[in-house]
Amino acid sequence: MSQWRVLIEENIGTGDRKEWRISDIYEVKGEREEARSIARELAVRHTPKHPALPQERAVYRINDDMWLTMIIGLTARSHYRVTVAELLFRD
Repeated sequence: MSQWRVLIEENIGTGDRKEWRISDIYEVKGEREEARSIARELAVRHTPKHPALPQERAVYRINDDMWLTMIIGLTARSHYRVTVAELLFRD
């Protein structure tokens, strides 16, 4: 079983009750390169909860395992992060 995952972190909630947390975890069947490929695709294609009416998207690669996507909506701007991670321990 592969231990590679793709994590998506974004702001969840509305108004002053937004919090930054993991919104999705994708289990990858293959190895790290497959996880990176999935993560790159999610950085471009994932539909975050905010903003409601996306108008523009900019994707930044932070390093080989992390991307930051900024989405500009009609009235707000938001972002999410996609990270490749290796599961080391699960109890």
